Amino acid sequence: MLLNEETNDNPLKKLSVLELGTGSGLVSIACSMDPREQYGPIIATDYEPVALELARYAYERLNGYREGARNLSFELFDICDMSSPLPPADIVVAADVMYEPTTGAATAKRVVEALCRGSRVIVGDSPGRAGRPAFLKELRKHPGLESVDFVNTSGSKCIGERHELICGKESTSVRRDEHDDNGSLDIAVLDLLPQHV
Repeated sequence: MLLNEETNDNPLKKLSVLELGTGSGLVSIACSMDPREQYGPIIATDYEPVALELARYAYERLNGYREGARNLSFELFDICDMSSPLPPADIVVAADVMYEPTTGAATAKRVVEALCRGSRVIVGDSPGRAGRPAFLKELRKHPGLESVDFVNTSGSKCIGERHELICGKESTSVRRDEHDDNGSLDIAVLDLLPQHV
């Protein structure tokens, strides 16, 4: 979504990006590789040090890392720890983080926090995540957000077996093999601007 649109109407200012729950680093790495170079600095966060190590490895060794590039950093940050404020950013992204109801509700609180300070917020979610109902319930408590909902867009399923922690037992986001005819996937996206609150 961020790479398919011109998000920056001021080419002299690069937009800062904060990714919550980066996991593999996909969103942050993609933003760092944007050929229009409209993003930076980019902060990829996760509460798991191992995830950050793997994302840093992927960034530096597998994805065309440019020597001297400094637009992507990796930081420990727990979405659920409300004693720590969000790092500042023009755009806050959370993709596929609502594995549990507590994480869903915490993500909603972080969305409101980001919107109130003037950030655009983009949330992506896979089908069947247990935290989505709690996310929407918490988010809709806030004035201006009472009727927000995800919009389904089409994506592609990953191929092969995945751990149930990643996809869930009833997940519809995995094709068992390349011969599975149902390769499309609904991805739920929520794109909010500060004027929503």
